[in-house]
Amino acid sequence: MTSGTARRTLAAAITTVLAATALATAPAAVAAPQARAAGAAAPAAKAQAQAQAVPKIPARTQVAGVGTSGYLGGTQHYNSEGQYGYEYRWYRPDGTSTLLSEAFSGGPVVGNALVSDIVAVAADYDYRVVRLHDLSAPAGTAPVLFDLRTLGPTHEFVGLYGSTLLVQVGSGGNPQELHLVSRNGNALTDRKVTGVPGDIRDVTKADGAPGSAFLTYEKTGSGNSYGTVTVDLAAARSTASAPHPYAGDWSTAFSATKIVRRDAAGLVVTDRASGADTRIALAGLNGPLGLFGDFVAYTTRGTEPAFSVRSLTDGRTVKLLDKATSLGAGPNGTLLVRGGTVEQGEGVYRITTGADGVPAATLIASTGEDTALKLVETSIGDVVDLDPMNGRERLSWTLSHGDFDYTVELTHKATGRKFTDRFENQGSRSISLLWRGDLAPYRGNVGTPAYNGAYTWKLTAKPHDGIGPDLETGGDFELVRSPKVHDFNNNGTPDLLVRDTDGNLTRVDTTYDVWRGRVVEADSGGYIGRGWQGYRQVESVGDVAGTNAPDVIGIDSAGVLWFHPGTGHDDQTTLAPRVRIGGGWGVYTQLAGGSDLTGDGRADLVAVDKAGDLYLYKGTGNVNQPFAPRKKTGFGWNIYNKITAVGNLAGGPAGDLVARDKAGVLWLYLGKGDGTYAARTKIGGGWNQYTHIVGTGDATMDGRPDLYAYGPHNTVYIHPGSGNWRAPFQTRKPTDILTNGNGSFINKVF
Repeated sequence: MTSGTARRTLAAAITTVLAATALATAPAAVAAPQARAAGAAAPAAKAQAQAQAVPKIPARTQVAGVGTSGYLGGTQHYNSEGQYGYEYRWYRPDGTSTLLSEAFSGGPVVGNALVSDIVAVAADYDYRVVRLHDLSAPAGTAPVLFDLRTLGPTHEFVGLYGSTLLVQVGSGGNPQELHLVSRNGNALTDRKVTGVPGDIRDVTKADGAPGSAFLTYEKTGSGNSYGTVTVDLAAARSTASAPHPYAGDWSTAFSATKIVRRDAAGLVVTDRASGADTRIALAGLNGPLGLFGDFVAYTTRGTEPAFSVRSLTDGRTVKLLDKATSLGAGPNGTLLVRGGTVEQGEGVYRITTGADGVPAATLIASTGEDTALKLVETSIGDVVDLDPMNGRERLSWTLSHGDFDYTVELTHKATGRKFTDRFENQGSRSISLLWRGDLAPYRGNVGTPAYNGAYTWKLTAKPHDGIGPDLETGGDFELVRSPKVHDFNNNGTPDLLVRDTDGNLTRVDTTYDVWRGRVVEADSGGYIGRGWQGYRQVESVGDVAGTNAPDVIGIDSAGVLWFHPGTGHDDQTTLAPRVRIGGGWGVYTQLAGGSDLTGDGRADLVAVDKAGDLYLYKGTGNVNQPFAPRKKTGFGWNIYNKITAVGNLAGGPAGDLVARDKAGVLWLYLGKGDGTYAARTKIGGGWNQYTHIVGTGDATMDGRPDLYAYGPHNTVYIHPGSGNWRAPFQTRKPTDILTNGNGSFINKVF
């Protein structure tokens, strides 16, 4: 048990040297490796079944004290603000427990430094009002009150030995006296401990053995300087004192005959009778120490982590567990260890010596946690839908514990292209990845958008503690998005089609660079084909043929309409062979396709004839007859030199159009959902600077459609949609798309 600042953290009070228990034997014994016959190790399934047969204790529970009827457990809890506190319970062999103090509302609970069913519950964190609870007493027995305020203004409880309190007395920063306080009837008996060093500033750790207390304390003065003192409890006097090489570690163990502590080279075991030291060279010590008959117990970390015991008579070493977080001496030459094994997981283990003299570990209570690094759960199901978060998805994995390095790979089965995320020193047991639906080589880089379709995921994690094998696990999922109006290669982001002056058609993929807040080219583009100069007009019209990929139409010089169905492929088969629809389309001067103007979920086409009349061609979903017969929906549209379908730009019931007049003013036509429009709304002037205006759909990953505008001298911008029909576009943002080439070779962007 600790005191002062360290004690008030609570955590120190449950991770110090512990007493052991005489709990009933459970069947989950772990024999020492040296004692096993070849091939005698129990299969993992059998070990798990044995672990399930023992009582359960909550995860994050440490043993804080122990008696003959059970043991004291402190369970760490977190509140909504991330602060932690401890709930304390007394656990019995049959799995029942008694609550002693609730997390965040009760006072701290301190276990006994001796093997005892008596525990102390402090009223608050000044440790001056203490109640002793005897957990072996009949139910309803009142606790015994120790009000140290009646003894003096600076009496502070620092340790419990049976029913006697160890108290330090003195004002802050000055040398402290040590007192033993017990109850005699209704009165408190206060005995000063004689012969203690005069430089005790704060008791930091209180160990014990029958009749004796062994204390580690911080010395007065500056710097980290520590000492130890042994106290005869019956005589209330010090019998020995020595310096303690703290070096950041208070680990000690104390028994009736020996003291063990760490130093720079390993362990130092002191014989209490003679004062002689035995030194054991050990590397990688990191954890609690214990004394176990003629064995010393210790934990090593590194390439081969282990909780082991070493004989002080013949030097033999026996590995018992893969890890230990706390331990203490118990009755009849036993140890109680909070630790774990790869086979049986985390819990409380009792260490005993068999008839052959070989120590063995028996699991007596399980937390249900794995000691080896294992996958507990993942958020990745059979389908990952990127639409609800506008092209993103939160992927998560929960592992059995933290402190590991990991790599996550998401691989597109058809192409082998992958997204990779690597991270070192992951402290939390939870991995949370906001995947932006791309195939970046590393999180934080800009990757090409991920294609829809079949994927595998793979998680590789390497535990820092070296316990157990590296974790390798994975699975499959289907990546889906709803069809996007300008997504020709089925990866969820807008593409631009570019016809050059020689009639070659190229697809340019885009993506949103969230780190720069900029729409950029996702790859070098894909060549579709040549001969497109034969079309007098050409337009991307969205999915009108029911293939879930956008389609393209072209009107040749003879006025014949040709239909190019989209395939969703990322190569020259982006468009299927064209289909002849019919003649007579030469009467139209402008085409605009891609918006769902009728509210049926399918893109439609509008066309303006030479007289300025506006016609609606509703999409049918039939590749051979992609448009229904035309319907006249307006007139006077020959005042505009550019009409563009922009999808549901302004939050109305259906898709919208924007139209630029000959003075360069852009107007919004808000769709009503029946193929007609509300009265036009002026957006603003200056739009005659652009030679190409394209409604791309959502390019900025905010869930709203946007507008791409190309002008001379690399004046290229994305106009993000706002969702507000009164001001449908936010401030324009520059983009590099199609600025690297010579703009004079671009004939049309659509």
